[in-house]
Amino acid sequence: MVRRPVVVIDDHPLVSTALVVALRAERVDAARIPVTDRAGILAEVRKHPPGLALLDLDLGDTSGLELIDPLRDGGWAVLVVTACQDRRPIAAAVARGAIGWVGKREPFERLVAVVADAADGREVLAPAVRDELVRLHLSAHLRHEQLRQGLARLSARERLVLTRLAAGHAAADVAAEFAVSLTTVRAQIRSILAKLDVRSQLAAVAVLNEAGRDTR
Repeated sequence: MVRRPVVVIDDHPLVSTALVVALRAERVDAARIPVTDRAGILAEVRKHPPGLALLDLDLGDTSGLELIDPLRDGGWAVLVVTACQDRRPIAAAVARGAIGWVGKREPFERLVAVVADAADGREVLAPAVRDELVRLHLSAHLRHEQLRQGLARLSARERLVLTRLAAGHAAADVAAEFAVSLTTVRAQIRSILAKLDVRSQLAAVAVLNEAGRDTR
């Protein structure tokens, strides 16, 4: 069995360097990819023969999720290595074709062993777990679209009012900012609650925040 070469795409130099050193000790051809922007990362990856890409989902200004499709199109298998505890982005990565994931909080020896198995072409994610994650992603995506549709029913002014509420401003502050009466703002808030089908300002703000999360 021929081990696939590995590239590490992680914006934490200590983590990525430690992984490269440990993998080379396991006779894995490993290299660290400098994390810049999306185009720069992909340009560096193309300097290496396709193999296994270890991908962090949080790369500063770049989303790891946005790299999965072009990496796979380039012939790379993608293994997510992340400190994220939220299963939704992990589920999104698996739905996009990642072969699995391993947490950075795992013992380092365990992390290296999983990567070595993946480099050898072994399965690192049970089919039942993969199916569960895909179902989670589809459910989250549907919920996200429902929230976005609710927000789309708001007028431009209502969306501004909701944004101010989400930033912690009181209704009186919003009225003063927009030079309208407090009664007008309260009427706009009632309209927002009705259109979003929620009962409180806190719930409306939660809708805005949840819809802002990327679940693609």
